Order: sequence, then C-alpha cells, then structure tokens
Amino acid sequence: MATLKWNDSLSVGNRQIDDDHKHLFALLGRLQDAMKVGQANAVLAEILDELVRYTAQHFRREEQHMQRIGYADYAAHKGEHDRLIAEVTELQARFKNGSITLSLSVYQFLNEWLNKHIMTSDAALAKALG
Repeated sequence: MATLKWNDSLSVGNRQIDDDHKHLFALLGRLQDAMKVGQANAVLAEILDELVRYTAQHFRREEQHMQRIGYADYAAHKGEHDRLIAEVTELQARFKNGSITLSLSVYQFLNEWLNKHIMTSDAALAKALG
C-alpha cells in the first residue's frame, strides 16, 4: 500500500485550501497507520465521522470562494463535492450497520479521489483565485 502523505507538489497555492487538504491527508494517515497494526476497523467509524464533518466544512469554504469570484466551473466542482459527500456518507452508514469492514478499499477510494480532485479541480480553482 502506497504511503499517503502531504507534499508540496499537492499544494494549490492557496493557504486555506492547502491547510484543509493537509488535515484530510492526516485523517487518511491515521487510517493507514491503524491498518498497518490491524486496528483499522477500530478507528474507521471515528475517521469516517470526522471525514464527513470536515469535508462538508472544507467544501463550503471552497464553494464560497467559487461564488465570490463567479467561478465558471462552479456547478461541476460542486457536483464533485456533492458526490464525495454522498459516497462517504454511504460508506459511513454501511460501516455502522456492519455491511462493510474492509478499510483497505475505503482507504484506496479516498486516496485516489483526494489526489485526483486536488490535482485537477482544486488546482484550477486556486489558479482562478489568483
């Protein structure tokens, strides 16, 4: 499993957005650390709860930036946010009702989504923010 860590290549050049992304990477790092010692299911509920809460806050901040500048790709970018929140909320519900315990698939999904979103959508937004 590849180690997921923040590095400067992921910076979009906006301090607030970068700080939010660093926090999201830290959450995934906690999940990865727990997986390495066989304790992922013990912390997955807590991490999913925090992920739902924090991504909603982060996305609200990004969306406020987009609205403030009249961002042309607002609808598509917000759509990505809405889909992730729906998917993480679904993962959270499935974990709570016992139908999912395999955190490797959760980790891989979140890792891939976060990297792709930062490098494409958020990088474009940060460029528009100047």
